[in-house]
Amino acid sequence: MTTAITLWFAFVLAAGIIAWFGTSRQAVAFTLLAALTAPATLLTLGHPAITAPPAGHYTVLGARIDVDEAIYVLLDGGDGAPRYYRLPYSTGTANSLQNSLDQAAGNGGSVGMRQGEDGSPGFAEEGQGGREEPKPQEQRAIIN
Repeated sequence: MTTAITLWFAFVLAAGIIAWFGTSRQAVAFTLLAALTAPATLLTLGHPAITAPPAGHYTVLGARIDVDEAIYVLLDGGDGAPRYYRLPYSTGTANSLQNSLDQAAGNGGSVGMRQGEDGSPGFAEEGQGGREEPKPQEQRAIIN
């Protein structure tokens, strides 16, 4: 369990014991408070999100591959603060991510991730980082 879920569970257990030995008014207040604080378990608090990223396109800001365990990525969807996710490990996904990171580092670009509807991530190098586009060759002026 993550820290957020553990803390919420400890709070609910402690408040439940108090409500058990208290009045019915305290029990109702406890039930309401437990229901209102349940969404707090979805906060990451420095840990990877417990849900998979929604389908869409993301920019990979950082990644760590733990072989045969998981792939940890910091993703920026462009619509708010970046989120930290734990993706299931597979050799193909890890190789794709590593190859994209290597290419992006060599070319000065960035790495993008497309999360499919079926939950499978795909990685690819995107754009040229701070590189200038090559200038087109100018036509020679014809002077008579």
